[in-house]
Amino acid sequence: MQKEKLAVIALVIIVVCAISALLVLEYGQDILKNKSTIELGDCVDVNYIGRYASNTTIFDSSYNDTINKTGGTPANFFITLNQSESPPEGYETYMYDIEGFIEGLIGLKEGDTKTIGPIPPDKAYGAKKLKIGDKFSTKVITGDILNQTVEVVNLTDENMVLKWFNVEDYVNNFTMPEGILMEDFENAVNSIYDPISPYYIWENSSKIINTTNETAMIITTPTKTRNLTEQTTLISDGSKLGFVFPDATTAEWNDTKIIVKSSPVVGTNYTLNYFGYIFNLSIINITEDHINVSIESEGQINPWLFNRSIEFNRTYFMRRIYIIPLMYSQYIFAEDLERAGYSLSELAGEELLFEVTIEKIYKTSQMKTDFLSLSLIDQETLLLFLLV
Repeated sequence: MQKEKLAVIALVIIVVCAISALLVLEYGQDILKNKSTIELGDCVDVNYIGRYASNTTIFDSSYNDTINKTGGTPANFFITLNQSESPPEGYETYMYDIEGFIEGLIGLKEGDTKTIGPIPPDKAYGAKKLKIGDKFSTKVITGDILNQTVEVVNLTDENMVLKWFNVEDYVNNFTMPEGILMEDFENAVNSIYDPISPYYIWENSSKIINTTNETAMIITTPTKTRNLTEQTTLISDGSKLGFVFPDATTAEWNDTKIIVKSSPVVGTNYTLNYFGYIFNLSIINITEDHINVSIESEGQINPWLFNRSIEFNRTYFMRRIYIIPLMYSQYIFAEDLERAGYSLSELAGEELLFEVTIEKIYKTSQMKTDFLSLSLIDQETLLLFLLV
């Protein structure tokens, strides 16, 4: 047993030495000494003291004792100027920070100390702090369907209250969304969107016919009576579930109601793509009111009973006032606010200084070379070592 352990240890040492040799061959000694400068794609441990440039007052620090620069824990940063870029695998705790701060870290070495700044507001936490009366455009409220202009009508530590401002722009027909932002974010389970009746089946068939301070009254006039969708679609009126089958569903309407009714042939098979999940449907039985469907997904088969008809009002009252918890607002509307030059940060509009000390550099920018990107000779050498 002892000999086997020694053999395993020896093999590990050989593999490590082989990989180290290949990395040195590829990048030079700096990859082992870890004394290269910070580059885009690296991960870095940094101690810092953040100050207002206007009066040098400290607003944040990684130290517990900022006078003696002791205690605390260095902050972790992924060096990127693209906020949507993810850290390398294994470095997920390294976070992107403000653009001017990241730019100031590039080129520094381990042990370096530097004051970064003054960083202008547009490269820090935003040029303008959002306030009551400000307006910005967003498609988020209706799931990327309607480009609404909203006005901030109230802003507290808990909530941001928005009002749909440009209702008069929707004099022409438009396509209704499948859902709008929920009012009850705390109890949202799978989605932050409240589903609405299936008006969206008919493109460019809805228009605003009346408005109040709090709602917009929208009416939908269907343009198709059959072949309503190209794919099997799950629909709801808010309480009942039904299906629109491409070849077996019809619609009828009057002044007040829309009725969608399905009449599939027993034994017919359909495929449902529901938010990327694929379900195979088979029609087991059909009555005047219900459709019995066998649903197969990932090897599991279950029978379900769905409504044959879904009936809903032709008019829909879309609210114009949206109360969004502030803790969600900064994520939900982040891109919209940034595009409009606004920020919810308390530091918006401020020039900032950061005194930084580089504690550790992880050359993750040089880890992009994996086995497939090594030369053929290097691949063969590594494989020989791994197969010993």
